[in-house]
Amino acid sequence: MEVFQTVSSLQAVLTNLSGSVGFVPTMGSLHQGHLSLIKKALEENTHLTISIFVNPTQFEDPTDFEKYPRSLEKDLSMIATIAPKALVFTPAVSEIYRNKITAGFYSFNGLDKRMEGNSRQGHFQGVAAVVERLFSIVNPDRAYFGEKDYQQLAIIRHIVVQKKLSLAIVSCPIVRDKSGLALSSRNARLSKHHLEQASLLFRSLKQARALYLDKDASTAQHHVNQLFSQAQEWTLDYFCIYDEITLREIDNKKTENVRGFIAAQVGEIRLIDNLSFSLI
Repeated sequence: MEVFQTVSSLQAVLTNLSGSVGFVPTMGSLHQGHLSLIKKALEENTHLTISIFVNPTQFEDPTDFEKYPRSLEKDLSMIATIAPKALVFTPAVSEIYRNKITAGFYSFNGLDKRMEGNSRQGHFQGVAAVVERLFSIVNPDRAYFGEKDYQQLAIIRHIVVQKKLSLAIVSCPIVRDKSGLALSSRNARLSKHHLEQASLLFRSLKQARALYLDKDASTAQHHVNQLFSQAQEWTLDYFCIYDEITLREIDNKKTENVRGFIAAQVGEIRLIDNLSFSLI
């Protein structure tokens, strides 16, 4: 495993490689969800590049950026275990943004106008900026993203088409713990008490899916609203049932390509999750 802090040192190696390059961009604090992306990339490519970079422009709250968990040495150890030949890119903020830490402006064709776009102003502009920058540095054949951040995945796919980038975006299933909680770096900030309660998120999605398939979207929506109104330590940010391609509302009849999305806060930690509600 080789670790690079600068663009020039990484590209000096990348330019001499033959065969396909897979890329897994991360913000570190790695868990089994990240490792599943790495394993998939290893299976499908000759070479693998992994980035570890906590991107400041996707945090609307500077305090949230500062509190984001960081564990570089542990992360590198985990990578070395399963991908000993990986190229790991761990740049400083100045290496990515040079002297101007700004996100720029992207048009997302409405993909950013709901869910996380409503709750985290400017978040997706920051995501798009860093992803496009990393793609230009690594020039991968394939890049791997988890479905837990499904709206982010849809926006990255849109950017690849919009910018006519020559790479494939590979989506990978959500990895969950035994309670059903979607693995996330933010889970490390949950107290033991709140970690025990966090299975409510996935449980509500499963119940909503069953109600949607048996009855309709309105019934599922009402059930989740009621469930969280009775959960005293939780604050529901949103629950919605959208077309998973356009991320727009569906009518109340069943259709294909449907997904339930949820975000809620317990204690100081905000969690998101999603689940396919499609008929098949």
